[in-house]
Amino acid sequence: MPIYEFRCVQCDHIQEVIVSSSSAPVEMKCEKCQGEELERVLSRVSYMMGGSSSSGGDGPKVTTKSCSPGSSCATIELPGHTR
Repeated sequence: MPIYEFRCVQCDHIQEVIVSSSSAPVEMKCEKCQGEELERVLSRVSYMMGGSSSSGGDGPKVTTKSCSPGSSCATIELPGHTR
């Protein structure tokens, strides 16, 4: 089941909404102020490789480059993932 995060436009409160199916109605009100104007926010993600350091497997490869003056972009290649 996907979990989405929404920010209330009125009070800036962020809440999670679990969606069980695309056809089920979901009540979209701020749980703090009951405001009805919510916008979806991009959630942070966390990823951890399994296994131990003695397994000899490769870890993720991070490539960083300059995107514009003063900022950088990164690409992460995960072991076992092919394009």
